[in-house]
Amino acid sequence: MSFFKLLRILIFRNIQENKFLTFLSIFGIALGIALFTGVKVASDKAIASFESNIQGIISYSNYEIVDISGIDFNENIYVKIREIEDNCFPLLQTFAYVPELKDSVEINGIFTVKATQFLKLIPSEAHFSNPESHSRGFFEKYNFDDFYRQTNAVFITKNFAARHAIKKGDIFKAIVYDREYPLKVVDIMDSDILITNTIIMDIGNFQEYFGKTGALSKIDIFTDEHNANIIKSVLPSNLRIERKENIFKNQTAIVKSFRYNLQFVSLIAVLVGIFMLYNTVFISVVKRRTEIGILRSLGADKKIIIMLFTSNGLILGTIGSIIGILLGQITAYFSTIAVEKTISTMYTAITIADYGINVKDAVISLLFGIIVSLIASIIPAFEASNIRPNESSREGSFERRYAKFHKWFFTSGIFFILAGIGISYIDYYYAPFTAPIFAYTGIIMLIAGFTLASSFYFFILLKLFRIPIKKVFGIIGEIASGDIYGNLHRFSVALMSVAISGALIIAFLTIIFSFRTSLNKWIHKNITADVYIKPASCRANYCFYPVSENVIKTVESFSEVSGIDKFRGMQVDVYGKKIIAGFADIKVKREHLYKKYKDENYEMILSEMEGDEPIAGISDFLSIKYGLGKGDKLPVYTPEGIVNFKINDVFSSYSTTSGFVYIDRKWLKKYWGLDDTTQFSVYLKENVDADLFIRKLRDSLKLNYSFEIMNNQELRNRIIFIFNRTFAITYVIEIISIIISLIGVVNTLLALAFERKREISIIRYLGGTWKQITQIFLLSAGIIATSGILYSILLGPLMSIILIEVVNKLSFGWKIYFSIPYHYVAAVSILLFFTTLLSGLIPSGVARKIDPERFITFE
Repeated sequence: MSFFKLLRILIFRNIQENKFLTFLSIFGIALGIALFTGVKVASDKAIASFESNIQGIISYSNYEIVDISGIDFNENIYVKIREIEDNCFPLLQTFAYVPELKDSVEINGIFTVKATQFLKLIPSEAHFSNPESHSRGFFEKYNFDDFYRQTNAVFITKNFAARHAIKKGDIFKAIVYDREYPLKVVDIMDSDILITNTIIMDIGNFQEYFGKTGALSKIDIFTDEHNANIIKSVLPSNLRIERKENIFKNQTAIVKSFRYNLQFVSLIAVLVGIFMLYNTVFISVVKRRTEIGILRSLGADKKIIIMLFTSNGLILGTIGSIIGILLGQITAYFSTIAVEKTISTMYTAITIADYGINVKDAVISLLFGIIVSLIASIIPAFEASNIRPNESSREGSFERRYAKFHKWFFTSGIFFILAGIGISYIDYYYAPFTAPIFAYTGIIMLIAGFTLASSFYFFILLKLFRIPIKKVFGIIGEIASGDIYGNLHRFSVALMSVAISGALIIAFLTIIFSFRTSLNKWIHKNITADVYIKPASCRANYCFYPVSENVIKTVESFSEVSGIDKFRGMQVDVYGKKIIAGFADIKVKREHLYKKYKDENYEMILSEMEGDEPIAGISDFLSIKYGLGKGDKLPVYTPEGIVNFKINDVFSSYSTTSGFVYIDRKWLKKYWGLDDTTQFSVYLKENVDADLFIRKLRDSLKLNYSFEIMNNQELRNRIIFIFNRTFAITYVIEIISIIISLIGVVNTLLALAFERKREISIIRYLGGTWKQITQIFLLSAGIIATSGILYSILLGPLMSIILIEVVNKLSFGWKIYFSIPYHYVAAVSILLFFTTLLSGLIPSGVARKIDPERFITFE
C-alpha cells in the first residue's frame, strides 16, 4: 500500500473523525503563530521607522555634519563645505505635533534647488549623471510657485494625505517648537520611499516662519574619504562629520535590544504550543494503536510509521500557521500601536504607518510554525514506530517503556537547569555580546531542564499525595491518581503546559511589580516640583528644542513662584556614543527638595554638584556598560574639548535606555556656551494652590504659545500610565499562553478518554454514574493544575531573576529591585487553577458519548 494511501486512511480520516480536537489543535497553533507574527512585524516596522529617521530624506548621502550636542548650528559653515564638495545638502529639521490629527510629523526645511539631486524621489543614483534633466521634470511636476511664495507652504506625502484625508489646499495646525503654526498643503509628493509623516518646506521659508534664521540642523554629504578628511579639518570645534553607517549602527543598537526582548518573550509563549501539539499527535497514536500494530505485523518499517505521524503534526501545524499569519495581521495592528508609543516615549518620535505583513514575514512565520510542529510531533511519531504487534491491544505500553528512564530524565533535567543558570551567570559577569544571548539560551535551557525533570517530579508528588487524595476523594481519587500514576510521561506534558504558562505569568508579574516598585521610588525622589512645563510639540520624555525666553520671564513674573528649575536636555558624546545629558539648576532643586523628599545623602550630592569642580551624576546604564563608579572620571566631549567630570552619584534612570548624565547648568554655559531651556519645573510658595496657578499660567500663555502644563500628581500619573502602556503587550502574551496551555490540558484528558473507553464502559456497567466519571476528569485536571502551578512557582522566579538581573542589565541598564508580588501571584494561580479545572469538563463530555455496550461486547 502506498504511503499517501496510508496517510489518507490513518491521518486524514482521524482528522475528520475528531473535528473538535483538530479545531483545538489548529486554534492553539494559530494563536501562538499570530502572537509571534504580530510582535515580529511590530518590532521590525518600528526598527525600520527608527532607521529611516536616522537615514533622513537624503538616502544617498554617506556622511553628515552635525553639532556634537545635537543642536542647530550656524549656516555660515555651509559655504566652506560647498567649496570642498558640491554634493552637499543643508537641512533644517524638527518634530511637530498635529493635535487635530493626533499625529507627530517631521518637518524638513530643504534647499530646494539641490533637492532635485538628493531628495528620495528616484530609486537609484542615476540622477547624478544627468541632474539638469531630472531638475526640469521635478519642477514641472510639483507646485513650486506657491511652495516658494507662501512661507507656510508645505509638501506632504501621499501616504500621509491618504491616512488623514488631506488634499491640496488644506490647512492644518501643527505645534512646532513651543508655538502653534498653520501649515498649507500646496502639493502631495507621490514618493513611496519618503517616510509617511515627512513634511517638506523650503529652507528659507522654514527659517523665516519658525524664527530659525541663519540656522541648520545638519548637512548631508555624498563624498569620498579624502574630501571628508578635508572637510573635517575646516570644521569648528562644535561640529563633527560622521559616516552615516556609524551613526546608523550606534543609534539602532539602542532600539534593537527592545525588539529582541519582545520577540524572545513571544517565542516562549509559542513553546507552550509544542506540548499542546505533542498531545494532539499522541492522541492520534493512541486511537490508531491497533492499525499501527497491524501495519507492523504486515512488514511496515519504523520509517513509514514515523513519516505518517510526523505528517499528522506537520499538516495541523501548517494549517494552524497559515491561519495564525492571518490572525497575525490583527495582532500586528495592536502590537504596532503599543510599540510605536513606547519607542516614541523612550527614544524618539517615530510613526509606523504600515503594519501589514509582507511576504518575508509570512514565510518566516510559516517556517517557524512548521519547525515547531515537526519538533512537537517527532517524539510521539517515534513512540508509534516502537509499537510491536503484540502491544497493539495493550494500553500503557508507552509508560512501561519510559518508566525506567525517569531517573535518567531527572538527572538530565538537573544538568540543564544548572547549565542554564551557569550560562546566564556568564552574561551577568562578562557580557561577551551586546545582546543577552547567553541569558536567552539560559532561559531556554531552564525550560528544557524542568521539562526533562517533570515526570520524576510528578512521580514524587503523586507518591506523597496519593494516599491523602484517596482519603479525601475516595474511589474517585484512587482512580484519578492511579490513571495519572500509570501515565506519568503523558500527563507530565500537560503539567509542563500549565507550568510554562504559570512561570511566564509569574516572571512577568515579578518584573512588572519590581519595576513598578523601583519606579515609584524614582518618582518619589525626582518628581518634587509643584508644576512641570514643556512644549506641546515634545512627545518624548526629554525635549531638545529650547523654549522662548519670554516664557521663562512670564513664569518668573508670577508672585506665587518660589523658584524655577530650568532644564536643558542635550545629547553629549561619551566614549564615542551619544547619550542624554540633563543640565539643571541644582541649587533651586536642592533648596526645594524638602517639600517632597527628604534625604540628607542626596542633599549632599547636590551640594557637591554646586561646587567649582566639574561634577556629574550618571545612570546605572553607564556604570554597568563602562564600569564607572563614584569618584571615577567621565570624559565628555564639548566644544571646548574633552572635560572630565567627576562622578559623585550613580542613580536609576527609567526615562531612557541609552544612558543619562545629570550636570549643573553652570557647566552648560561654560563649555557649550548655552543658557537656554528645553523644559522646566516650578516650585511654588507655601499654601499656593497649584491648580489655580496652572489655570492662570495657561491663560497667560495660550494666545502665543503651546505648552503642556501638569501639576506634580498629574506628572506622576502620566509616568505610571506610560509604564502600564509599555507592558500592555505582555498581558496579551500571558493570556495567549494560558489559552494554549488549557488546550494542552484538554488534549491530554481527551487522550485519556480515548484510551480508557473500555475502563469507562466497565465502570458504567458496575454502577458508576456519569457524574462520577466527570468527577474523575475534573480531579485529574485539578491534580495537573495544582502540580503545574507548584512547578511554575519554582521555574517562574528563576526566569524573572535572569530577566531582571541579566537581560534588563544588558539591554536597558536599569536598576530594578527584585520583589515578588505574592498577592498577585496567588490570585493568578487561583485563576489558572480554576480555568484548568474547568477544562476537564470538555473531555468528560466526550466520555459521555462512549457506548458501553459496544466495548463490553468486544470484551
